[in-house]
Amino acid sequence: METSGITGTASQTSQQIGLDNGSLAETFDNFLLLLTTQLENQDPLSPMDTNEFTQQLVAFTEVEQSIKTNDRLAQLIDLQLGNQLTSAANYIGRNIEAESPFLSLDGGKATLTYGLTASATRTTIQIQDESGQVVRTVTGETDPGLHRLDWDGTDDDGKPLPDGIYRAVVTAVDGDDAPIQVATGTVGRVTGVEVIDGQVALSLNGLKIPINKVVSVTEGPAEPQS
Repeated sequence: METSGITGTASQTSQQIGLDNGSLAETFDNFLLLLTTQLENQDPLSPMDTNEFTQQLVAFTEVEQSIKTNDRLAQLIDLQLGNQLTSAANYIGRNIEAESPFLSLDGGKATLTYGLTASATRTTIQIQDESGQVVRTVTGETDPGLHRLDWDGTDDDGKPLPDGIYRAVVTAVDGDDAPIQVATGTVGRVTGVEVIDGQVALSLNGLKIPINKVVSVTEGPAEPQS
């Protein structure tokens, strides 16, 4: 069981978006060193061309401005992520439904939702382990709309499977065996919040869910939206 909490810091954003203040500052220092060397070694009888000197100064100034601009951009992004983390912390301990084909089996229980866009003649739900092996096959509902499956964490032989992350593959066909579009979701309790690749994500006992994939939040047992 994952311990509830917030992990990751917004200050990591600068590195994640490719802003390297150290390298920019080092480049600027190199430019200044080059300019000083040119001035020290120029021919007194043939000094540096004024236009060329001006162009180099402009280039140096642009580098310095880039450093300051990137610093401000990083600060704004860090502030935004910090606000999002603070807001996302309110999800901890609550149940959510989110768009995801993955399930977090915890204590031998996991819940998935699936929506059919049309009436089907056959709906099949396959649950795969982390290696992609099918461990459980279930016949699903055929009516159009949103449905829910509470999985007891057992395989096709009735043996309990270890807690962890599983994947649900739902397929449905109509009377002509043509595939019907299916949307899958997962339901679970939020145990933590963290930043992954510059985005805030909720953790459902190890299953990472981008916060923009959440479709409902409940205080008690989560129910799919109608």
